[in-house]
Amino acid sequence: MHRAPTLLVIPLACLSLAGPARAEVMGASASGFHIRVETVLPVDKATAWEQFIHPQRWWNAEHSWFGKRANFSLSPVAGGCLCEIQGDSSVQHLTVATVIPGERMVLLGGLGPLQAMGLNGAASFSFETVEPGHTRVVHDYRVSGYNPNGFTQLAPIVASVQQLQLDGLAASFSSSTD
Repeated sequence: MHRAPTLLVIPLACLSLAGPARAEVMGASASGFHIRVETVLPVDKATAWEQFIHPQRWWNAEHSWFGKRANFSLSPVAGGCLCEIQGDSSVQHLTVATVIPGERMVLLGGLGPLQAMGLNGAASFSFETVEPGHTRVVHDYRVSGYNPNGFTQLAPIVASVQQLQLDGLAASFSSSTD
């Protein structure tokens, strides 16, 4: 039996869990939205990148199809996949479009329920040194398509879930919990 993905099925109260000014809706309209999430990691860019390309170390298991972060993998080459595999079941969450190791990755697709809604998205992750031993990760996710209800209510929910993902990446440098 498969667990339903909970990417967007979270109470609005969880929006307050995101750190101040870390997850932001840059814009939302009838045809799409743009969110930005930022975090600063206590490591250099090379270390941040190495951890980032191993989502099985940091992905929030509550926002997965099968409930285990160990099922995630990322092939960091153009055409690669951010995938989740459990036995004979698999999910292609995003497809890798651009890789500049240690600097930038762009992935295409709709995460979780956005995929079934037929929405398209570009998720970019940029890495920059803010001071020696500290790296800022900026995640922009631009989603477009048709949603009969528009995107004003959906965008902040997606932003909060993506904040949870970057919080997981940050936390992975201080703990090894699953």
